[in-house]
Amino acid sequence: MAEDPLLSVIDTKLSAILALLTDVHLRVYGSPRQQRARSLDRILTDAGVSAREAGKLLGKTERAVHLSLQAEKSGPKRGTKAAAGGSSD
Repeated sequence: MAEDPLLSVIDTKLSAILALLTDVHLRVYGSPRQQRARSLDRILTDAGVSAREAGKLLGKTERAVHLSLQAEKSGPKRGTKAAAGGSSD
């Protein structure tokens, strides 16, 4: 039996909603290890939403989503005030 494309789209969207709700729950009630920050781009693509669809949902281009995922993968930049704990006072 072939899978209906509409069911596949619905499954992807429901997976994205579940991933977002789970992320919120873990940030509130999870252990410190589970409370790590994840971008919306990462959450949506991990749930199966394409970069193009994630971009539409977030008001970004597909390229911007890819760049965001790439930057998140490489880790935080060093040498910035926020990373060094500096303040703007």
